Amino acid sequence: MIKQFASVAVAATLLGSGASAASLSWTSYDQSQLTTAQSDRDAAETDYVVAYEDFESYRPVADGGGIGDVTPLTSTSVGDFTTTAGGRCGNSCDTPDDQSLIRDTSSYGRYNTTLGGSNWLDSNDNSAINLAAEGGSMFDSVSFFLTDVDDVGRVAFELEVAGEMFDVAEDILNSNRQGDADLFFVRIDLDGLVDTVGLSLFIESGDGFGIDDVRLGSSVAPIPVPASLPLLAGGLGLMGWIARRRRAS
Repeated sequence: MIKQFASVAVAATLLGSGASAASLSWTSYDQSQLTTAQSDRDAAETDYVVAYEDFESYRPVADGGGIGDVTPLTSTSVGDFTTTAGGRCGNSCDTPDDQSLIRDTSSYGRYNTTLGGSNWLDSNDNSAINLAAEGGSMFDSVSFFLTDVDDVGRVAFELEVAGEMFDVAEDILNSNRQGDADLFFVRIDLDGLVDTVGLSLFIESGDGFGIDDVRLGSSVAPIPVPASLPLLAGGLGLMGWIARRRRAS
């Protein structure tokens, strides 16, 4: 059984558009309900996919620390991921402890949510994971899976979109401790199309969480930049340069 559903809305000034509001939908599941959560998401998200990131192309960091991919992760399919360092570095924190890490084995209740995959991005007990979202085309929704949020009894989890804050812990989770390894599907609908938007996931308890399967969606068919457009622009620039040379001579 799905444990919880909640939806709230806040005013926001969205980057790159005249949009004026964002709404947050939050659905909670047990870890055993991952397949159900994936099916529910597929059924609910009928808009166009602009970009999708499942972190499967990155190198995981081994438990205990070591070589692998850490933030900043630039130019992912959905934008750039960075970390706000801080919090209390607990038992689940690995080197480098001031960055979020790509992982591929379940760690302290955090895990992969990609069907057939293994990787996800672990906050590594830091204060926030930040995403400068962009997908090469206009979009009006951002969605993703979270794992293991607020399971230590010090509930303090917030989500910021374009400078406006959702107090998830108080307004959605009712300041209640969540179950170890619980799964959450999060969708943010923007009131208008944008080409970029800032998103941050804050946790103030010193605990960690995982994020996976980040999706940018659009209610209208995306219009990507044609592959031939840079060539055309270059050709026009060359023609202009030749014309200027002729006039000068």
